[in-house]
Amino acid sequence: MLSAGMQPNKTGLHPLMPLYLIIFVAFIGYSMMVTLFVPMLMHPHGFLDDSIVRSTRTIYVGILLALYPLGQFIGAPVIGSFSDRYGRKRVLSISLFVTIFFYIVITYSLQIHSLWLLMSACFLAGLSESNVAIAQSAIADASTPDDRGRLFAYLYAAMSLGYIMGPLVGGQIAVHFGYAPPFWIVVGLLVLTYIWILISFHDTFVPDTSKPINYFKTFTNLASVFTDIPIRRVYLINFFLFFATYGFWRVIQIYMVDKWNFNVGQVTFYYAYLAVTAGIANMFLFAPLSKKFGLKWLIISSAILGGLFVVSIVVPSSELSYWFTAGPATLILAMTVAGCGTYLSTLVGPERQGKVLGNNLALQVGGESLSALIGGFLAAFFVPLPLIIFGIITVLAGLLLITYKGNKTA
Repeated sequence: MLSAGMQPNKTGLHPLMPLYLIIFVAFIGYSMMVTLFVPMLMHPHGFLDDSIVRSTRTIYVGILLALYPLGQFIGAPVIGSFSDRYGRKRVLSISLFVTIFFYIVITYSLQIHSLWLLMSACFLAGLSESNVAIAQSAIADASTPDDRGRLFAYLYAAMSLGYIMGPLVGGQIAVHFGYAPPFWIVVGLLVLTYIWILISFHDTFVPDTSKPINYFKTFTNLASVFTDIPIRRVYLINFFLFFATYGFWRVIQIYMVDKWNFNVGQVTFYYAYLAVTAGIANMFLFAPLSKKFGLKWLIISSAILGGLFVVSIVVPSSELSYWFTAGPATLILAMTVAGCGTYLSTLVGPERQGKVLGNNLALQVGGESLSALIGGFLAAFFVPLPLIIFGIITVLAGLLLITYKGNKTA
């Protein structure tokens, strides 16, 4: 008889495909938000009054881009713990159903040009789409220590592919048909994902239902990032890396629009280039490099080097320089982000994967939300300033990880 949390034959890739699809679709939708919404608000498209100046528009951009990850920040620890208690499939199915509804609201708000409805829908969609944490936990359930780097590399590759497809396809559709139709496509993809999960996904984790659940503790799980002594420094370092790296990936678009007056087609094309470099890193570089040098030292070296490249973006004035500064920065920092969750996963046992990775996702999206908000305000004063600050923070976080000595499962 299987014990709680254990199942045989978990290393095959095919049973995990619905989980990778969840991540792929989630990042298609979110990548369209972060690429389409910036030129939508920075240029006069009817969502803000034409008299509003550009510095104020960057603040609105920061607030709008902060809402979806803010919802995930609140929802990820809760939904991760629920999946530990009730099983991955049940919680995944419910959250996907709710996500579909809120994406419909997002699409409708874009059709009627209602910024306030859009803001509300983005926050609630982020709250329900915290199911990415469950997908990560299920993949961790299915992996052996030797396979974890490879399976998590596929996970981050799915994210990168979503970031590629979202801007490229969504951007072209938005150019020709408006901002709402791309999100109708996401609704359709979510429906297909929901059906696939119901039909073919089998739980990778058997919860121990005999244990009572403390609902109050479930909603306060994130507090454990301060009290979980063996790994709390890793939590802190991950937060700084998420804050600075995702902050760079958000404000770079504001920089493009302000520096070179890019339209939606140009923003989505150049952002897709960054996603391609991230995909290359996750699909071809992360697994072999982490195996050769170890996850910890890969994170340290990539954070330091990637942060220096981020700072270098603001030095050249030519549009051509973007290919040789922002591209390498993304290639390197994609491995940093992939390493954060993977390294943390190796530090805890299988019975804590849902909670710990849920907390980690909360830190990721919380840092992303906060950096989008702060980046928008900093850009209102001086557009290159957030890029400089985020680059410096990335370097310092990489140096801080050197001081962490823990390496045992907690």
